[in-house]
Amino acid sequence: MYSTVGLLKNSKHSGRLVGTHQKLDRAAHAWFSKIVSKGTVFPSAKEIIYFEGTRGPDGLKRKSPGVDEPTHFILPDADDGRLVKDILDHQHNLHSALLKQDKTRTAFEAAWLAHAITDGLTPAHHYPYQKAVSELMSDKEYVTIFGQPVKGIMHGKTFAETARNNWIYWGVEGIMSKHIVFEYGEALVAKSTPNRRLIPHLSKSELEHINDYHNLDLKSEFYASLHKIHSLKMYDRFRAKGWTAELALESRQILLPEIVKMITIGWLSSLPTKAEIADYAQKEIKKKGNSNEN
Repeated sequence: MYSTVGLLKNSKHSGRLVGTHQKLDRAAHAWFSKIVSKGTVFPSAKEIIYFEGTRGPDGLKRKSPGVDEPTHFILPDADDGRLVKDILDHQHNLHSALLKQDKTRTAFEAAWLAHAITDGLTPAHHYPYQKAVSELMSDKEYVTIFGQPVKGIMHGKTFAETARNNWIYWGVEGIMSKHIVFEYGEALVAKSTPNRRLIPHLSKSELEHINDYHNLDLKSEFYASLHKIHSLKMYDRFRAKGWTAELALESRQILLPEIVKMITIGWLSSLPTKAEIADYAQKEIKKKGNSNEN
């Protein structure tokens, strides 16, 4: 999903133009705030969204393409577990930051956790892009412009091979062209949908399950949502026929609310219990006492 616009490098306004991640984060935060107990310590939507756009995973990919990039693609039928590991790492880090009451770190981890979940549930991210790029980049080095590596140009061994590979990737029916158009369509659907309509309508039993948030298993919840979305074959249908009214309706009624649900579950499942908070506080008091004695 889009979180920024490439032409507006480092602009704080870019996410307002094409900011699907920001839109979904705001909707999730509004719902999250209604579920959690009164007095729960958690960053505001504004603090979380600060770490989106050029300050988030998309910004990192632009600053240093190919260097320690987060892997936000997943093949539901042949999952290698890397994305889920990233999601669980962010959950663990968010949990730890909340215990330490580190405001900056909690906002950062909440944003990156939400970003990874959103990308992982986006149908366009269920296509084997990495395999396609590996096959098209005959020369594995990135093309450089003014000394800076440029991601997205398929570098062949010859000029003719480079031209051919880039047409397959960026042409009218190209691999990445399709990806961009799909996500742009999702961005338009999200932009035109009020936040309240992005909050999922759940049954009583489903609400009770989420309200028991300290017992939520993020890994199993994510996989359940992943397979629910993948079963719709939205990206396959888009690649065959382009954007249709049916796909737009499914996005508004099923896909986007499901992503908002999973962002919310990601944050909820990261919250420490009262017992954990009390135990951490006691350990900190003992640490301070021991340091004072020394």
